[in-house]
Amino acid sequence: MTQNKNYSMTRSPRKRRPRLDNVTKGLLVAFVVAGILLAYFGGKFVFNLVKGWSLTSLPGAPVESSGDTVVQQTAQPTQALQTGGSTTTKAWDGESRVNILLLGLDTGNGVNTADRDGPPKSDTMILVTIDPLSQTIGALSIRRDLLVSIPEGVGEKKINMAYAYGEAWNLPGGGPGLAVETVEQFLGVPINYYAQIDFDSFTKLIDEIGGISITLTSPMLADWKGDGNRFVIEPGTYTVPGSYALAYARCREDCGDDQGDFGRGSRQMQMVEAVRDRIMDFNMLPTLITKAPALYNDVSAGIQTDMSLTQAIQLATLMMQIPRENMTTYNIDTTDIAEQTTVIIDNTAQQVLIPDQAAIEKLVNQMFAAQGSAAAPIVMGVTDPLELAKAENARIQIMNGTLSSGLADTTSAFFTSKGLNVVGTGNTSSVLYSNIEYGKAPYTAKYLANLMSIPSARTVYHYDPNAAADVILYLGEDWANSNPMGNQ
Repeated sequence: MTQNKNYSMTRSPRKRRPRLDNVTKGLLVAFVVAGILLAYFGGKFVFNLVKGWSLTSLPGAPVESSGDTVVQQTAQPTQALQTGGSTTTKAWDGESRVNILLLGLDTGNGVNTADRDGPPKSDTMILVTIDPLSQTIGALSIRRDLLVSIPEGVGEKKINMAYAYGEAWNLPGGGPGLAVETVEQFLGVPINYYAQIDFDSFTKLIDEIGGISITLTSPMLADWKGDGNRFVIEPGTYTVPGSYALAYARCREDCGDDQGDFGRGSRQMQMVEAVRDRIMDFNMLPTLITKAPALYNDVSAGIQTDMSLTQAIQLATLMMQIPRENMTTYNIDTTDIAEQTTVIIDNTAQQVLIPDQAAIEKLVNQMFAAQGSAAAPIVMGVTDPLELAKAENARIQIMNGTLSSGLADTTSAFFTSKGLNVVGTGNTSSVLYSNIEYGKAPYTAKYLANLMSIPSARTVYHYDPNAAADVILYLGEDWANSNPMGNQ
């Protein structure tokens, strides 16, 4: 048996910890817990937190903002996408569940882009759900080679290609928007925010927190330094810098586990936990705060999120209160795959994973059910959107915001005939475009949104345990002017 060793490949900061009052201490913990965990994959909001900080003086001047399938680029943006979450979505109430899609882009040093003509792909995709009621966090690693149907006319491709097509085709919301829409459709759950990061920014962030701890149970051959030279690291526990952490997360071959992309997913989940464990070491907080302006300058170009500053502060406060043992990770593994095969995508033979939809739905429901009372029910072996909605038996209330008298009652009869549970109708103030507010019935909300062409920006999650309805449908003039009710 190999004795477990403990090595350090990076020099830990050795600064004396200053005395902090309780208010400042709480803000520091909130800043680091939420910031580094989400900035690990793309939390640009952490730097906005620093820029807007009023309790702690930061030194220096203020920082100004500043061999694969080829996706043919028709209109690649020349600057970062505009953030839109804070202007199109309701402010977070601090009590509802929050779902965040974390995206890691295959750009940066050490990434072979010789065969790529166009935008990057999102080789890391993790869905994170945070439940304030049960004080829990769940994270699901999504395999990049899953063959799924990508919306907006893209068709069946690998799921990691959604980002590239969103950028290349200059779709509304760009790459993040199409990636979010694709994952929502694939997993059947709404996504409130996204956060993305490229590999260069990832390595810099890991370096700034003093590296993370990894444990190798077998020898691993990888390009540890990102310079093209591969070498073996023997079993043991190591504190590694950013380039080594990136190599560990991205390794697919010669990783010592013979698991390929499935093993990589497991290692990514280990790193989510390792990052949080690292930043909870209070000795590093003063160093992080001191370096925050320079860190923002270094990595801001490679990270992006649609989370507002206010939402980030709220999430930071919540995450500070959630204990380590209440964070659970999930991984789509071989038991969730129906077949591994080769298909032709964009005139190129590609190795893909055919998902077992029933198994993945069970996994997703397990993650949400484990999070508390706001969870969706487990629906096994069902893939039809209407059947999934009917299985929830959600209480639906329909509110008429149009000039068409009786539209709510007509719509109620329409959905009741399909087997849905409409518990009430009424009138509300003028609504131009239909929208949905829901609590614990994601499949019902998704079915209604798809049938009525309501985009995710107007499908809002709001959990209220005392609500008389699980889903509230607000009818707008768009539904009054165009609907399928006369086609029955």
